[in-house]
Amino acid sequence: MDSSETAVNVALDFRDELLAKNWPDDSEVARLAGLSADADAGEFGARARAGRILLGIWSAPRRAFVYPAFQFDQSGKPRPEVVELLALLPMGGDQGGWRRAFWLYSPHVYLDDRLPADIFPSDPVCVLNVAFQEFHASTDTAW
Repeated sequence: MDSSETAVNVALDFRDELLAKNWPDDSEVARLAGLSADADAGEFGARARAGRILLGIWSAPRRAFVYPAFQFDQSGKPRPEVVELLALLPMGGDQGGWRRAFWLYSPHVYLDDRLPADIFPSDPVCVLNVAFQEFHASTDTAW
């Protein structure tokens, strides 16, 4: 097995590990938002993803978008800071959300090798600052 095959297998294993967290799908998120049972949960989720209000991750096994838990408070309501975070994370070519999910659930050197998704609920400003530094700060600022 060459290194590119190994990298793909590592990514697939990591994806499967994240999907095993059994994150809520469109229906569960719509219910938590207080929508009635007859509301179109898929439409609600699509609007939340398109508006960058929530990060949806495509789950092929469930044939649905799922929503990482770090985005919700104890009562299941979306954290308002998620909008700021999603504005900072690159979206281009990431319609399935996996690139952003891998960043959020991978150890980060600026967070002492902790996961951004683990820190976000208690210190969203810290994660927002790291995302800004990584994706938007000028490379000249290091000089």
